[in-house]
Amino acid sequence: MSRDAKHSTAPTHDLPRTHTRTRTLASYAGVLALGSALLLSGCFGDSAQDMVKSAREHLDKKDPKAAIIQLKNALQKDGTLGEARYLLARALLDAGDLPGAVIEADKAKAQGYTSDGLTALQARLLLLQGRPDEVVSQYGTRHLGTPADEADLQSTLVGAYGAKRQLPEARTAANAALKAQPDSVPVQLMNVRLMTSEGKLKEALAQLDAMATRSPNAAEIWQAKGDLLELADAPVDARIEAYRKALALDKKLPAAYSGLITALMRKGDKAGAKEAVTAMKAALPSHAQTFYYASIFALEEGNLKEATDLSQALLKIAPGNDRALYLAGRVAQAGGDLRQAESNFAKVVSTSPDATPSRIALAQVQLRGGDVEQAWTTLQPLLDGKPGPTGEALALAAEIKLKQGQADEAERLLARAAELNPADITSRVGLALTQARKGQEPQAIEALRKLSAEDKDITADLALVSLYLRKKDWSHAEEVIAGIDRKTPTSAAAPELRGRVALFRGDRAKAREQFEEAIRRDPKALAPANNLASMDLQDRKPEDAAKRYDAAIKADPKNVRPVMAQMGVRVTHQLIKPEEAIQQLGEIVRRFPGEAGPRLALVSLLVNKQDLKQAAAVAQEGVAANPESAELVDALGQVQMAQGERQSAINSFNKVAALSPRSPLGQMRLADLYMAGGTAADRDQAAGALKRAQAIAPGDAELAEKVAGKALMIGRPELALQSAKALQSVRPSFGLGWKLEGDVARARKDWPAALAAYRRADQLSKEAGASVPNTALAVAMHSVLVESGKAEEAKQFANNWVSQHKQDALFRYHLGDVALTKGQYDLAEQYYQGVLADSPDNAAAANNIAWLKLRGGRTDEALKYAEKANQLRPKVAAYMDTWAEVLGAKGQTDKAIEVQQQAVTQAPNVPAYRLRLAQLYVTGGKKAEAQTELKRLADLGPQFEQQAEVQKLQARIQ
Repeated sequence: MSRDAKHSTAPTHDLPRTHTRTRTLASYAGVLALGSALLLSGCFGDSAQDMVKSAREHLDKKDPKAAIIQLKNALQKDGTLGEARYLLARALLDAGDLPGAVIEADKAKAQGYTSDGLTALQARLLLLQGRPDEVVSQYGTRHLGTPADEADLQSTLVGAYGAKRQLPEARTAANAALKAQPDSVPVQLMNVRLMTSEGKLKEALAQLDAMATRSPNAAEIWQAKGDLLELADAPVDARIEAYRKALALDKKLPAAYSGLITALMRKGDKAGAKEAVTAMKAALPSHAQTFYYASIFALEEGNLKEATDLSQALLKIAPGNDRALYLAGRVAQAGGDLRQAESNFAKVVSTSPDATPSRIALAQVQLRGGDVEQAWTTLQPLLDGKPGPTGEALALAAEIKLKQGQADEAERLLARAAELNPADITSRVGLALTQARKGQEPQAIEALRKLSAEDKDITADLALVSLYLRKKDWSHAEEVIAGIDRKTPTSAAAPELRGRVALFRGDRAKAREQFEEAIRRDPKALAPANNLASMDLQDRKPEDAAKRYDAAIKADPKNVRPVMAQMGVRVTHQLIKPEEAIQQLGEIVRRFPGEAGPRLALVSLLVNKQDLKQAAAVAQEGVAANPESAELVDALGQVQMAQGERQSAINSFNKVAALSPRSPLGQMRLADLYMAGGTAADRDQAAGALKRAQAIAPGDAELAEKVAGKALMIGRPELALQSAKALQSVRPSFGLGWKLEGDVARARKDWPAALAAYRRADQLSKEAGASVPNTALAVAMHSVLVESGKAEEAKQFANNWVSQHKQDALFRYHLGDVALTKGQYDLAEQYYQGVLADSPDNAAAANNIAWLKLRGGRTDEALKYAEKANQLRPKVAAYMDTWAEVLGAKGQTDKAIEVQQQAVTQAPNVPAYRLRLAQLYVTGGKKAEAQTELKRLADLGPQFEQQAEVQKLQARIQ
């Protein structure tokens, strides 16, 4: 075989690129990188050297898998063979294993192996890893003695300079490659492709035709012709013919498959494209591009499990590739894993800021996750940059502005989107809904009706149903739903919507009937199953709720969601014993090894059972199988924290932060970990983590509240104030920023400043037209009045609030707490009884009433309320503690011990619960058990303020 065979027309792992008329030089970074393995001849033998010769023969025949086997066997016999490692690196690259190739090339160099071939290979590997700057800095001035290797290196430099958009330097490198091997077909093809970037498309096509005349059986030429015909806007059939001819000559050309599949999809021949993917699987089963296209088709067909497996396999081969990350993000998004999707999209945007699809996708995920401000920050470069925003970007920007309460700006953006793409239904529907929000409902309804008539999809119909439901116009809503039914007669959409309308109208029987019809139409649909399960739970029929998912599980056995939904009902409503749930979740994990959800649920149950060792093992297995899953790493960190493995937990939470750089979760976990330490150094570390978390999303209201609260807990009011001010800056019309400022002033006992901030927050809430009472703010204002000694003003405030918000049970519960603190037990019980009358399921009120009745010597009534609290909210340590105290007062010591043991199990780090357990042990004559608990408490020293009671009990059992 000639030395020309050393070069290939495209890197074996490179993913398909979007074809445009003005393809950027950056898109040629992978296309212009050359090479496969160095091909030498040899004969079969048993020695290591003979195996290397055999491997060369396999490489000559383009059989890298067989070569890999021989080379690995050779290295087992003699691990010092640097040439074998070098050849193995080339073979692995030909097979599409970029990471493996990098490892073996590095090993060859470390063993002292040097050759022009290894130099050229390492340069190419750097380029394929997306590191063109390093290629230029390390090899930009290098020249190699062997013509083939020199051509290989210079061709790689063409790709690197192209990625850096340095066209003159790329031309210099191309000329050097041509000089080294002027007759090489791959080098000539590299030059042809570069000519297209230089604006010489006609000349490039002419040169390509001349090459085809000279070498009609060179598959790479026909592949290149298909690519250039795409750039020339030639008829799609001509491109398809070129790619098919290339594959007829060489069925293992990944880039030819890529071009063929893309061309077929643009022609609308989905069946043909699918056949091409099937052929690609047969020819290149482990290639990156095979995983890429197969994942796309699996995602389109709704096979999320297969799409996930393929996209993850792709990422292992091409971990830094933008298209691999984007696809993995889309798959994660479709599967509901928004955090993983965000992480993947963010990685693309960080390395390729101009990647419009990834930036839009990242903003969409952030918006769906509730981070409106961050979504706007992500999207804004597309709105301000050139050549200007797309209609999709404008429509998304409008949605963000609507959520920010800026309807006028949203309408302006939607109008621009509609101008850019008048046929885009989403933009026009959004514009109509904006009109409705501005009070122009008749015009909006008319516009949506027209859109419904001209669109086969149901986007406009859904918007109409939403408007009519808001107006409680049931008849018109039913009329539109009938239209949806005509458009999609086999879909579950219409009966599900009818069920929702029936629920709005209070007709639960009809709602059930319609949801069941939706399931008959589409047994896989989870929304109607969820609705029916929710109704069953409201009717206190958890067994029926669990059965609602049977149809979905049977219809779609590969879908983990209905399986986990059913398990969730069974566990939450105690239809299954914890041991059985653990066993069944273990089976689900084995059935769905790539899914994080079952593992996370299993870890949670094991932690509740205090089986931390097994919980850690399950989490560790999950992380090993999916090291990029921030959720699994987070779960492992939490278990490590519970085990007291502090440094391991720190490492895990740091990894969470690295995997999800746009999420504050990792930093907040670190803050919690350091807060548990209690030392001054720990508080400093916690403050640092809180600062980093707050900086990630300064406009995130929930995060700002958490940061401020934790900052106050560690005695850092300045950090809490910083969080409040940041929220005020980003969202000046949102009252929470001032409420948090009031909390800081309250912590500092600056009562006037606290009241001023709270009143500002209240004013902003009213200006925003809030329809729901802000109980948290009312509680804060009342508390400040009480704490500052303004008793009359506090009383007046409370009376006004209760009279204006008679259904606000939370505020009345707060008044009960205030009375309890003051020792006004009768008044406190009166408030709690009122809360319980309005909210019979309020376990906290029942628990407090039990405690008050016990203090009043009414033990029988106390027991009734304690049992009620624990029935409403089982396994809550505080409620079990009250129950055990009441049982002890009634002389039911054995039962009291049993309940208090469960309380200690639920909250093992609360000394007061252990003290009550010790007291009960003493009363029950269990001296050994009492001594064990008392020693634990005594060892706490001054950290537990009730040491006098501990010593008193110890003296009693001497």
